[in-house]
Amino acid sequence: MTRLALLQQSTAALRLYALVDGVQYRAQCGEPCTAREGFHSLFAGTPDAALAHAGPWLIDAEHVGARLVDTLAAMEQAVPAVSWLIAAQTLEGLAQLLQLNLDIELPDGRTALLRFWDPRVLVNLAEVLEPVQREKFFTHIHEWHLLHKGQRVWIGRQHAQA
Repeated sequence: MTRLALLQQSTAALRLYALVDGVQYRAQCGEPCTAREGFHSLFAGTPDAALAHAGPWLIDAEHVGARLVDTLAAMEQAVPAVSWLIAAQTLEGLAQLLQLNLDIELPDGRTALLRFWDPRVLVNLAEVLEPVQREKFFTHIHEWHLLHKGQRVWIGRQHAQA
């Protein structure tokens, strides 16, 4: 039984999403991520919209089918460009929630892009955020799975309290 199926026994609305780096997707799959059913750019509707092809894309595993999910799983093994989210929101709803975390304010008042779709950044982020920040960042995600140094790890709601 997969982790998603196990979790759906208590929360049926949970869905599986992949968060993918657009540049790596193109390099690995030979085609760009584009707005179509099951794909949503996190840069859509933001000042970075012109860079959507290179930015983060949220992909609904149910809508794109097993073949692409298998391709993404293979890509995850090859390059640090894929993480998996289990959440109850729709594709559009989850994308909007993730968009809220794209920009951070630096101590000097400048704004910076937070590349949390890169699994290497996400692991470090989870370790350095203060408890209140972790709660805010991860509260809408039931579980966030990724590879870290070749090992499967996950960050979940209960980790937001850690």
